[in-house]
Amino acid sequence: MFVTSSSPRELQVKSRKLLISLAVVAVVVVIIVVLSAVLTVKKIVPVYHGFDGSEIIAPEGALAPDDLLSSYKGKSIVFLSKTNLMAELNTKYTRWHAFAVVKDFPNVVEIHFVRRTAIACFQLSTGAPVYVDCFGYVTEPSTNVIDITSAFNSRDVKEGDQNAVGTKFSFASDESNTRLGYILDSILATWQCWVEIGDVGQVLGETNVFTFNEEGSLVIHPRLNGYIVVQSPEVDLANRIIKAYSVYYNSDLNLHSDDITITVYKNGRISTPSK
Repeated sequence: MFVTSSSPRELQVKSRKLLISLAVVAVVVVIIVVLSAVLTVKKIVPVYHGFDGSEIIAPEGALAPDDLLSSYKGKSIVFLSKTNLMAELNTKYTRWHAFAVVKDFPNVVEIHFVRRTAIACFQLSTGAPVYVDCFGYVTEPSTNVIDITSAFNSRDVKEGDQNAVGTKFSFASDESNTRLGYILDSILATWQCWVEIGDVGQVLGETNVFTFNEEGSLVIHPRLNGYIVVQSPEVDLANRIIKAYSVYYNSDLNLHSDDITITVYKNGRISTPSK
């Protein structure tokens, strides 16, 4: 039996490889430590927007940057979830809606806010009113909003606190949740026609404005009488409603009558009764 031993040169080579490996590991550890220190949140910049999306100076009652920073300072900017961050802020600060987060590496987080404004309300099966903003989040009670209770077949909410201020509202049925989205899009379409959100009720009416027919089409009952029926509301709803308004509110056509129905088809074509 023969026992072989490494030569001094071989031992020297192995030692050199071990030292190199240890040096590489040490360098990697140093890089990780340095990056961890550099890529941590050190500053949060709130950016405020008007309802039309334009950037504005910090309004009265704006959130203090230091208050925003307190919960996230020192956390890794790399692994900071934008979705979770917005959800946390929207629950914590009920008067503001965080709708976008921008990571400005290495250590600055920019958060975009708009003041939460109720645009609609509806009654729960318990009779309690719920007010929501354009994102579907529950807000404080407000005036000059449209009661959209008429749009829903069922008004039972799921278990939990989803009707608490600052949370996104959720009906028990998927159908009702879908309908709520259509209604909010419809109200915003009116706003895109240069009608202030607070004045939408004066234009469309305060109650019984929105319903759905048996085919699932959205039916709008404007204050001036007549009907607007939007087929397949899941397709390009806002633009098709705007087209319908351009016909309905055309003074030359004078379509404000109980027996008038303006139908907007899936392809955007609009039909009105012959006069």
